[in-house]
Amino acid sequence: MPLKVKLLSPHAKAPTVAHPGEDLGYDVFSAATITLAPRGNALVPTGIAIECTSPEGQPMGALLRDKSSMASRRLALTGGVIDSGYRGEIKVLMENLGDAPATIHAGDKLANLIPYPVLTEEVQVVDDLAESSRKGGGFGSSGRS
Repeated sequence: MPLKVKLLSPHAKAPTVAHPGEDLGYDVFSAATITLAPRGNALVPTGIAIECTSPEGQPMGALLRDKSSMASRRLALTGGVIDSGYRGEIKVLMENLGDAPATIHAGDKLANLIPYPVLTEEVQVVDDLAESSRKGGGFGSSGRS
């Protein structure tokens, strides 16, 4: 099924895919021109709301991820989960990691929107968990001998 998009402002632009069938996500665009102070952040409007379902009609959420073009300018996306039932405007929390102001213009590619299946179910509290080869090994444990 296609990604359903509602344009919420005259400056909104529907997401696009540069290479259908090859690209993992949709390009999402800024609906406003915003300047981020050095080491500052801003909530950037996209002017869109979405509804995402799988080809089988199952509800899907989406993840927002950095665009490499923004990351190369030291602009990082710091939020990014869109629940399946959310129908409000998608806004992107951007952080300027640089030492100079950075401007995002209306119409700039802002983020990647990646559809994602809803996998959550009820939580079951148990006394024991199944054994695994990893056990409790955490941060960096696979690199140690």
